Amino acid sequence: MTISTSSALSRHSAGGYFAGICEGLGRHYGINPTFLRIAWLAGVFVFGTGLALYLILWAILPEHDAIPSEPAIWEAGPDGVRHPPLRRTLIDRKLLGVCGGIARRWDLDPSLVRLGTVGLAIASFGVTALGYLVIALLLPAGPRLIPSYTERPRG
Repeated sequence: MTISTSSALSRHSAGGYFAGICEGLGRHYGINPTFLRIAWLAGVFVFGTGLALYLILWAILPEHDAIPSEPAIWEAGPDGVRHPPLRRTLIDRKLLGVCGGIARRWDLDPSLVRLGTVGLAIASFGVTALGYLVIALLLPAGPRLIPSYTERPRG
């Protein structure tokens, strides 16, 4: 199974009102975005959790037209099945590339992995954030496939 850009969870600000969160969720799950907006408004007035979740999703979800894709050289695992390597991604990243790399390795939606990580970090009072940093130190970074502007061409 491969996550395609059309099935990935994303924001649709072109059709949405504010950052396109409800529009993107509605398109992804086949729900009328108006119902999601009403539910979100109720969530804002009940304990204020709707606003916090909206801001988190705004930071996590990529814009639909800007979903990054990263080519990979797949490696054979111990069972002989080829998989993308477990590495931090340099392209599909929001912070250090850990969630993007994990999602890529196990063919998951990176936005859902990030959302789960943020939820665990809140529920564990920051212990997950410490684990995230440890994993970022231990996982190697993926290869840089596009030269940066600071590098001079050789030749």
